[in-house]
Amino acid sequence: MQIPTTFLAQIDSSVGGKTAVNIESGKNLVGAFWQPILVICDIDTLKTLPPDRFADGVGEAIKYGAIIDKTLFELIEQGGLSTNLLQIVTRCIEIKRDVVEKDEFDLGLRQLLNFGHTIGHAIEKCSHFAISHGKAVGIGMNMITTLSEKVKITPNGCAKRIETLLKKCDMPTECKQDANELLDVITNDKKVANGTINLIVLKEIGNAIIHNISLDKLEDFFNGR
Repeated sequence: MQIPTTFLAQIDSSVGGKTAVNIESGKNLVGAFWQPILVICDIDTLKTLPPDRFADGVGEAIKYGAIIDKTLFELIEQGGLSTNLLQIVTRCIEIKRDVVEKDEFDLGLRQLLNFGHTIGHAIEKCSHFAISHGKAVGIGMNMITTLSEKVKITPNGCAKRIETLLKKCDMPTECKQDANELLDVITNDKKVANGTINLIVLKEIGNAIIHNISLDKLEDFFNGR
């Protein structure tokens, strides 16, 4: 049974059964799927969090809106988090539950939940985890959407909306690590298979797709080609 007491855990890691630890080689590389029998979320516990810790859940909440629920994204845009917290927590859990029920073992649909995470995990590792998960995911969402706009997968303007919303929520939008440093980590990501990796990109706000790309073309993608 899980009783998550952080924003990040309530809307993301407590639902879905992924259990893993970080090792020197990378993020979440050792673990298993093990579903809890019960998850209890009490949003009053979130009142005890310092702003820096609460911010870790912000990146994940924006992610859910960006990949699946445009209305949720706009709710955060228009009203922020504090005034709609119960509604936002509830909706994020519903999305995570629905996705996991259809794809428990991360073989297809569930991969959409990795939006911002491939770059985000690399940022975490390159910063020696000084940049926390939710903030790294936020930066990753901003970066991947900027890149996918350059190669005409994502329509112009989506990255700006994500960047603006992150800033509104006092979240970082960039990091000091350069593209080559991040690429070195990404090519060893656990999601690499048969010389390719699945990147999650937006067709529009509220609609994400899986973009499979070979590792030998990944550098071109990072350079907007």
